[in-house]
Amino acid sequence: MRRAVPTVVWLIAFVHLAVALTQTAVFPNARSPDERQQVDLVVQVVEGMAWPWPDPGTAFMTEGIEAGYFVPVDRLAAEQHLADRDDVPQRGERPSYAEAGGSTLTDGHRNQLIQHPPLYYLLGAAVVTTIPGWADQPFDAVWMLLRWGNALLTASLPILLFLTAKRLGLAEPLPVVAAATPLVVPELTHIESSINNDNLLIVLAAAATYLVARVLTGDLRWRTGALLGLVTSLALLTKGFALLMPAWIVFAYVVAGARERRSVAAVRGLLVAGAAGVPGALWWLRNVVVHGTLQPHGTHTEPPDLTPVHGWSDGGWDWLARFAERMVTLFFVNDHDSSRSLDSSWWMARVVLVVVVVGIGAALVHRSVPRSIALVLLFPVPALAGIVARGSWEQFAAFGNIAAAQQGRYLFPGIVGLMVVAVAGAAPLALARRRWVLPGLLALAVAIHTAFWHDVWALYWLPADTRAGSLGAIARAVEAIAYWYPFPPVLLGVVLVAGLAAAGLLARWAIREAISPVQPQRMKEPVA
Repeated sequence: MRRAVPTVVWLIAFVHLAVALTQTAVFPNARSPDERQQVDLVVQVVEGMAWPWPDPGTAFMTEGIEAGYFVPVDRLAAEQHLADRDDVPQRGERPSYAEAGGSTLTDGHRNQLIQHPPLYYLLGAAVVTTIPGWADQPFDAVWMLLRWGNALLTASLPILLFLTAKRLGLAEPLPVVAAATPLVVPELTHIESSINNDNLLIVLAAAATYLVARVLTGDLRWRTGALLGLVTSLALLTKGFALLMPAWIVFAYVVAGARERRSVAAVRGLLVAGAAGVPGALWWLRNVVVHGTLQPHGTHTEPPDLTPVHGWSDGGWDWLARFAERMVTLFFVNDHDSSRSLDSSWWMARVVLVVVVVGIGAALVHRSVPRSIALVLLFPVPALAGIVARGSWEQFAAFGNIAAAQQGRYLFPGIVGLMVVAVAGAAPLALARRRWVLPGLLALAVAIHTAFWHDVWALYWLPADTRAGSLGAIARAVEAIAYWYPFPPVLLGVVLVAGLAAAGLLARWAIREAISPVQPQRMKEPVA
């Protein structure tokens, strides 16, 4: 791996990890999607309450989970001004899981996440059990350790992007550019910094994308098929969106067999992949046999009646407009007050979307990646969007809800294929111009993160009595973040300084490569 991945890509991976670890402090506990329920289910596994896995509609939230956070978990009605609050105990004196009620179940507050398979929660439980006497420790610190675990879990994403682009033969330095693309999606690093089963699915889907790229470029060995099936099996034990992966793998092998004219080898590889994926598929077969449905409902013992009572004329255009807007906005950024304000981060999301779409269009027009391969790599994004749209439409048709299940983060399992094809759009450029793609992408990343973090700080941390742009307000916000952080602030400072230093080295390398004379030799790597 060290020989296959150049130093600059490891540098990108470190910057990516540093951003995610920094975001663990910027976003208060429980302010990420379903994070309270995710942590609750992890500790229920530790306590033996959610293992064996509960039946649909039978899991209630525990009282102890309330010890881990100090902000509302529902929609925020206004800016929080957390720098002004003085009701949070000092670090180390905050309540423990046991002090807040432990595993005593709440009345009527069900945990809907039991609709998912258990693999992610088993892994989270393994992390919690490494903490001696975890139930009696300040629970916000236990929560933060789980957040760090998620950030580390997804730290390999830039490397998988690089390896995928390299396997497809993208011209230099585009594989390095592909590795840096997670930096232009702040919502991705936000999810990575939180406790969410999306993270395990994202990294498994990224690994599967790399293996699919190998298949599409002629690697039809049984070992590759076995690895692809194993990754798929693990993904199927993580989240329902992985159900698209078997169809995706069939698509990949069909295209590979036709391109390579090796139908027998393709069929053999597909059969091996299918056999290796059986353990994960058995979970969903169990659901059908035991519960009579592929994916049971989380909060109901029986699936709710989804008989359509609303049609397109009852607000279909409103549903479609909101769906399209949410899938774009909540893919790139997030508005945690759900105000759908057309703020700076909202507009930056559109800017990055245009760049991605233009890149994909250029790749398809110029065949920078063979079109059949590009279509296979892009397949997960429209497939996931279709699954989400179907579920959202069912809720609208049954209950008139135009906003149900509209989360752009659901498309993240397809991000590797999406970004690699988008970056391939720059392949027709001359080398002297291609070298400027990485500096341009880094500048775009700085712009969208600046907009994103401005909105987040304004919503959560800046004080009410100080002008938002003043240095005094920023200093008070920084002080509040350091005070609220469950770990010693020096650790956060080390992460921030190291991340900034790595980002500076990365920018320096990118600019030096861009301005250096074009030579018929491999591009230099940064000095370690």
